[in-house]
Amino acid sequence: MTTTDTIAALALAVAVVAAVAAIGSWKAARNANGAAQTLSRIEEQRLHADLTPHFRCTVVANESRSTAMLRVHLEGPPGLLSHGSIEITASLRNDNPHRGDGPHLAGTPTPEEVRAHIWGPWKFSADGRDDTGRTVAPQQLAVGEWTRYGLTPSTPPSWSADTADDWRRDYANAPLRLSITARSKGSAWTVPLEVSVTTEGTA
Repeated sequence: MTTTDTIAALALAVAVVAAVAAIGSWKAARNANGAAQTLSRIEEQRLHADLTPHFRCTVVANESRSTAMLRVHLEGPPGLLSHGSIEITASLRNDNPHRGDGPHLAGTPTPEEVRAHIWGPWKFSADGRDDTGRTVAPQQLAVGEWTRYGLTPSTPPSWSADTADDWRRDYANAPLRLSITARSKGSAWTVPLEVSVTTEGTA
């Protein structure tokens, strides 16, 4: 092997080593960037979970249980204080999340109709409610403040053989199943709640 060949071989070896080192550096940088992104996502998720709103709710019905009042108090967490007022939307959940999941038989209500009906003791009567009384319009609420919503008894679906009295008896001791969605600064939380109903004079 001539001196020129030796020099060329050494140059090639140096180039290969440099290329391997460059690839290694690129992989290390990519892995470091991926790890940083993963840590950032974990931190964002932790902060989001730490800011999940805490609600304290009460429902008080009049003696005849012809009306009731839902009171929603935003208790925290303290981290939400920096957000000022947050937007909350209250809606009612059915007594069973699987309502409407069964097979649809001819002559029976569709799964959508079943799910759309309010299967529970109360519906919203407050201003801004939707047509069914399941959901009310969003409100702004700050930590430490409260709002309230009027309620009236729900009714059996049109296809049911139950009377209104049967329906009320079935749900006499049922809680109000709520879902409160809170939004602030691009973040959103959905908080499920079950609230026992008390009667005026016993609350």
